[in-house]
Amino acid sequence: MMEKRQVYIKKLEEKLMEYDAKLAELEKKAAEVQEEMKNEYISQIDNLETKREEFAAKYEKLKESGEQAWDEIKTGTEKAWDELEEAIEKAAAHFK
Repeated sequence: MMEKRQVYIKKLEEKLMEYDAKLAELEKKAAEVQEEMKNEYISQIDNLETKREEFAAKYEKLKESGEQAWDEIKTGTEKAWDELEEAIEKAAAHFK
């Protein structure tokens, strides 16, 4: 069980790094857009950063959880990741 948990945590770390790269790309695009669109970009990025913080908090709980709390916290972490991933995809599609 412990090895499975470590593999899962490693997978989440990789996803988080991918997300950070996507967020940096969106921030770069926001700096390049015309002024009237910049506020919309900034709003989307702020939303993504909030979702990232929520995910990161659940991720930290997951890393620190005991075996008994693992399944419950894992479910919450997966839900937070799904919400974050959906928000990333929507933002990326919107600003292409």
